Amino acid sequence: MLRMANAASAQAVEVGKERLREFLESSEAGRQTMAMSGRNSESISLDPLDSRGRRKVVEEEDDDDEI
Repeated sequence: MLRMANAASAQAVEVGKERLREFLESSEAGRQTMAMSGRNSESISLDPLDSRGRRKVVEEEDDDDEI
């Protein structure tokens, strides 16, 4: 039963992606969004967040102190 549920959910995800793609291609706003997202996808970076959703301060480790 677990395998069948997993296969069904995977198939549902694929069908959902296909329908979303068709919807975005059929609307003008969707086409513009898809065109813009492909252009700058390499320049997006994610910062690590703490438990409150604020940016974590990443401290550089000093290897000199361990000598």
